[in-house]
Amino acid sequence: MNKYSFHNFMFPFRWKIKDLDDKPFSEQIDLHNIHYAMSPNWERLVAPTVNAELDNLYNERNYFFEFVHSALYDDNSDTTLVRHYERCEPRQGGVTYRVVCGSVKKEYILDVQAINLNLYSTGVGVLSIYLYNNRYADANDVLAINQYGRRVFPAFINDVNIRSEIAHSLAFDGLNGVYEENFKNYNNGIKSNTPASFVTKMVHEVAENIELQPVIDDRMFVLCWYKNDKFANQFQNSNKDYEQFLYDDWWYKYVFIDSNYKTCPNDMMSHQLIEKATYPRWQQWGTLYGVSRYSMVMLTGNGCPDYLTTYFETEYARMAELAFIQRATVLRFSSEITKISNISVKRDFSERVSSLYREYIRFENQIFFREISAQDQGIEMYQLLYGAMNLKEQVEKLDEEIEELYNFVSLREDRRTNNTMSLLTWITTIFLPITVITGYFSMNEYTQNKMFVFESFAMFGFAVLVISIVFAIYKKQIK
Repeated sequence: MNKYSFHNFMFPFRWKIKDLDDKPFSEQIDLHNIHYAMSPNWERLVAPTVNAELDNLYNERNYFFEFVHSALYDDNSDTTLVRHYERCEPRQGGVTYRVVCGSVKKEYILDVQAINLNLYSTGVGVLSIYLYNNRYADANDVLAINQYGRRVFPAFINDVNIRSEIAHSLAFDGLNGVYEENFKNYNNGIKSNTPASFVTKMVHEVAENIELQPVIDDRMFVLCWYKNDKFANQFQNSNKDYEQFLYDDWWYKYVFIDSNYKTCPNDMMSHQLIEKATYPRWQQWGTLYGVSRYSMVMLTGNGCPDYLTTYFETEYARMAELAFIQRATVLRFSSEITKISNISVKRDFSERVSSLYREYIRFENQIFFREISAQDQGIEMYQLLYGAMNLKEQVEKLDEEIEELYNFVSLREDRRTNNTMSLLTWITTIFLPITVITGYFSMNEYTQNKMFVFESFAMFGFAVLVISIVFAIYKKQIK
């Protein structure tokens, strides 16, 4: 059976555990605090059970630097950075993803290869749906599958009626249970950024006490390879043909996941965008790659070796997931900074900032990598993803925000320490007159005569006066 295209729809999300908002950040994102439902539909796997998948895993581990492995693979330890779950039914075959497109209601049926869920110890996660297209060879069908298959809620409420962006319906057939979304329940009273019901249902079957928030608005990230000899022959023949294809509307729509129309109707700008997003290393061998904030795509001919498409489905999928996990984590940290900034009057402020700072250091050392592979193409593709998601600028900005917050806490703690030392100094000053008076009475040989009572009251009054003056000076200085 011919495989015309491969589609991997990835839903990256931030998660938070219910009722832990007031706890330090380390507790909020601790994977051990999640209540795992252990649904029979899901299994936690730390290693594949099929030889072909074991071969792919071997290739992946060689492709990436060893220090990156802990961010990519579940090691089943108490300190693992990621917990990996796989849906059971697709392994037996017969599971399909049905996309009924927009107002025209054209139906596409794709074979589900796998459904995976990764939960990361930075408060983010990814639900991935791996699909093969064995039925639709036309180039416009591939565009429609990507456009409508990835939308998980209406970007604007009127689209519930006109269906220009969202599908008429999305559904899984062959799974245990009902996993379908027709978007009819969406209205202007529903909570914003609420993903399709099948998304939350699948995630809650594994982690039942977390709330989800999408990372890239109403869209899932798309990985797609597509085989088309006509296109491959066109752009590989000459530089002139390549340039003509590069600026063709179809290639732009494929890379930026458009369908009905190109979303940048300005030639100069669209040319700049597509040039920046295209990776042409293998152009003369009939293969092009494209990278955007919402996609990583590959276009090739039917003669493309299987190992190249397999690499795309495995190594490049890992690479893309790592990149937007980094982006999602940055957003998770930014959200926590905003929340902490609004609780500065609380006594646990310093603890919250210290916890955030510790987790940020861990993120920089264990997840945020500038390079992840020694392979030339791996370096170059990762840099494209890195740039498309604006990771450098986002992390630099986050670093500044956390540093400012940490410096503020340090200054606050220094001031508190200084105030404490000042208080101790003033207490010593206050009790000095009392000490002198006590010494005076203990040494006075006339303490038994009739002047004793008068002197006692006089000295007591003098002591009260001195203490009052000292206390007033102290209060004025600490303001």
